[in-house]
Amino acid sequence: MLKSTTIILALALPSVAAAAGFPTVETVRQVVSCMAELGEQSEENLLTCACRQDVIEAGISFEVFEQASLQERYNRMPGKRGGLFRDDEISREQLKQLKAIRKQALASCPAVKKVKRAEESK
Repeated sequence: MLKSTTIILALALPSVAAAAGFPTVETVRQVVSCMAELGEQSEENLLTCACRQDVIEAGISFEVFEQASLQERYNRMPGKRGGLFRDDEISREQLKQLKAIRKQALASCPAVKKVKRAEESK
């Protein structure tokens, strides 16, 4: 299922990603990662995660996303190297923006649950 979902996602998102300024590979990576966080690769999780990624892409530029993601990954690194990330006010502000847009995405795109009709459960 992983390969088919990833392939379908990769084929379905190029026009959306190109319009928003996010590379297709990054869009697919984020959606697949989101589905893993939700527990499985299913159509319901695909819809939820694609919606969340759309909100993120509409809310911040790829450049801000990329810098904030670096800040998020490396700001806890000890020593001088970590200080490059901890001490960068612009990156900290960008990380705040990313966290805010993620929060908005969670609120805007709750997890989709498959509802079974009565005749399906028999």
